[in-house]
Amino acid sequence: MAQAVEAPASTTAEGPTSHTQNQAHPSIYELMARVMNDVRDVGKNGFNEHQKYKFRGVDGFIGALAQPLRDHGVFMLTEILDFQVSVRGKMNAVHMRVAFHFCGPAGDKVTATTLGEASDTADKASNKAMSAALKYALMQTFMIPVDAGSLDDGDRDHPVGQSSLADGYMQRMRKPAVWNNPAALLAMHSEAKADGLLQETVYAPGGEEMPLGDLIVARGRTLKAEAAEREQRQAAEAPAVAAQVAAETGAGGPAVQPSGQAAADADPPSAPAAPSEHLAKLLRQVTDCWNSNNLLIFNQIGEDGARHGVLDEEFTDRKGAVTTLRKVLDGRIAEIQAGQGGAEEGKAA
Repeated sequence: MAQAVEAPASTTAEGPTSHTQNQAHPSIYELMARVMNDVRDVGKNGFNEHQKYKFRGVDGFIGALAQPLRDHGVFMLTEILDFQVSVRGKMNAVHMRVAFHFCGPAGDKVTATTLGEASDTADKASNKAMSAALKYALMQTFMIPVDAGSLDDGDRDHPVGQSSLADGYMQRMRKPAVWNNPAALLAMHSEAKADGLLQETVYAPGGEEMPLGDLIVARGRTLKAEAAEREQRQAAEAPAVAAQVAAETGAGGPAVQPSGQAAADADPPSAPAAPSEHLAKLLRQVTDCWNSNNLLIFNQIGEDGARHGVLDEEFTDRKGAVTTLRKVLDGRIAEIQAGQGGAEEGKAA
């Protein structure tokens, strides 16, 4: 924002009258136009090696304007209009509003007001904020040319903010694969301990500040408590699940032979008194498919049981006999194969 200010009243009778300028010199407006005509362009020639981004520094603007300002007798005065300090974790953040007064030899001036914002872990936040305010004051006031395609649009080539190693851990921890995984959290705790970051202050998802190590441990305990609660709930629901499986098993009819003859005498399996969750699921599948003569179905159920470690899990059927899913499947597969063999012999005869 640029604002023209007329020259102050002279302290001598021979000098210019109030609200007039020295007519022996050109106005500040004319001089600034001459400066704009002489100024050269400024490109993003700086490069941040740590964060790998290009930037257009305040040094480039000062270098572009220094000689044209001298040539036309224009100088600048700085005035801090507003200044605020805040703390972001371990960073000191500064916001300021700065007025830059461009003065000419006639005693008149033009004022440009810009904002500056910066953060630093030590005592350089104010310096950085003033540099940012000055950079944009010079660029916008004198319309300094920039190299094609690199005009700032929200500092697109600048990272969102500087992040610490602890912030990197937080970014990883927020991923569901880590946040909901006790083993991943344990590995992260060991890694953070090796990096010496367990006491680094971070912001938890709820916004509260706490050491990184405490956050990892607290999340792990929460997951452990949730797992225990889930196991208790499943144990409490197991009798009802067993009763439902037993009822579904009892409703199954005899197996139908391919020839359409009388079914086999074998009964479908019964549910255990307290089956594991996955075993109960597979037993329900066996019951639903018991009258099928498709060997592939029962082989697939067997492969599923083997993958989940329940193929040889013992349970008690309705008749009180201890058996396993493997035995049930092997028996049913043998019955189907026997029925298919009998049907082939009948066709041959």
